[in-house]
Amino acid sequence: MPSLPQTNPLYENLALSSLVLTDALKKLGTGGFTGYLGYGSPSCEVYLVFIKGALISALLLEEGRQKAGFEAITGLFRQAVSADGTINLYRMTTDCALCTHALLHGNLIQKPEPVASVDLKGLLQRLQAQRLTATVRFTTPDQYALAMYRDGSPIGFYHAGTREIEPTPNRLQQVASHPAAVVEVRGITETETLLHHNFLETLNIDRLWQAAQSQAVKRPVSPDATPSPAPQPATQPTALAVDEGRLTELLEDLQEIVKAYLGRPGAALLEQLLNLKGGTAALLNQTATDTVLVSFAEQATELDPEARIGEMLDLIRSELAGRLAIR
Repeated sequence: MPSLPQTNPLYENLALSSLVLTDALKKLGTGGFTGYLGYGSPSCEVYLVFIKGALISALLLEEGRQKAGFEAITGLFRQAVSADGTINLYRMTTDCALCTHALLHGNLIQKPEPVASVDLKGLLQRLQAQRLTATVRFTTPDQYALAMYRDGSPIGFYHAGTREIEPTPNRLQQVASHPAAVVEVRGITETETLLHHNFLETLNIDRLWQAAQSQAVKRPVSPDATPSPAPQPATQPTALAVDEGRLTELLEDLQEIVKAYLGRPGAALLEQLLNLKGGTAALLNQTATDTVLVSFAEQATELDPEARIGEMLDLIRSELAGRLAIR
């Protein structure tokens, strides 16, 4: 499995059979989700990276081979038809999502080599000089750590087993100093072009899903095999109401995001504005939510003119999209 950051989990080990995959992908797109969806089964792994609702990259790992883009998405649908495997969903900032894409698809800047034999200082200076968006991955036999760079500048550090991107490399340095540590670097340069790419717009995922179902029905059966029922077309599940408890939990998660930027007054402001729209139930209404967030952005600058309001709103939208896409 790729050594990806597992930050801010929205869902982990969710059975693929419990959701309509095409609907979930569309909701992640329209909701502005930023982060990645990971699928895993005994024979296959797939990773889909989103930035503000755009599906910018897809990677499939199967039987020692890698497939990207169109082939990765069709491979995921092929797996979904068999209702096998589990889904994980992790929310990120835009910068971290770009670095995750670089880790999966970027050019190999430093092939895997023992840390002791690599000029790390020179390597990091190269990232800065070339203004690369890159991820430096350190691995040992039992752990890994990541240093992420956007346009040559460090944006944070991740250590396996944690849930947050850390501002300092203290724990990463512990991994890097291990006698058996190996370092690898992958990076990208055309980030602006990447941000304007969206597989959800260039591919007809409904048609790809239908094709996966048709192929499953037509798949030949070995003469010695016990016939199994043909896969039935996925049906739209009955719309399930999200219970009040889950909505309250979602609001608390949103308030934790706000506290990181505006403190407790910001969290109280968000709850107050939601109450004006009917309480937590407003989170299920896109129009109501958009109205709340517009008002919140206007008043948030009064609480702290220096706060990164845009980044905070992206994280709020991403949290909403991830939580409500799969329910």
